[in-house]
Formats: sequence, C-alpha cells, structure tokens
Amino acid sequence: MNHQRMVNLLVSNLPGPTEPLVFAGAPVLELFQLGTNQGNLALSVGVLSYAGTLEIDVVGDVDVVPDLDAFVSGLTDTLVQLGVC
Repeated sequence: MNHQRMVNLLVSNLPGPTEPLVFAGAPVLELFQLGTNQGNLALSVGVLSYAGTLEIDVVGDVDVVPDLDAFVSGLTDTLVQLGVC
C-alpha cells in the first residue's frame, strides 16, 4: 500500500478561548486538540492555550515510536524546568 512519505510528525499550536467555558451547566476544566494519525504519520503533538493554561497532548503509534514514553517524559521534564508546569 502506498502512503505519503513526506510527513511523520504533526505539531499543532492553536490559540484557545481566553475565558473558561461552560458545557451543559458544568465548567470545562481542560480542553485538548487531538491529532489523527493515519498512513505513516506516527506522532502528533497538539498544543492549545485555554483560559490561561497550556494544554498539550501526544498521540503516537507505539509500534512505530517505541520510545514514546521517553519522548513524553522529556517533554514534561523540559516544561517543568522552564516553569511552565
């Protein structure tokens, strides 16, 4: 099967709402931007600001990216060192 070969990582940075949202009367505590992995796209990282917070999600194919836990751990450690979380 032919797949596109030019992209294997998707990073998205979206500005989100600056004020907290309410859904069906309940406050929305977190908001994430999820990527869809298909073809040979093995890793997606979504970054979204929401009401003064920074939300990050990582969606990966562990068969293609076996060190996904190390990637997430490194990302987390870096954000802690920067004082973001």
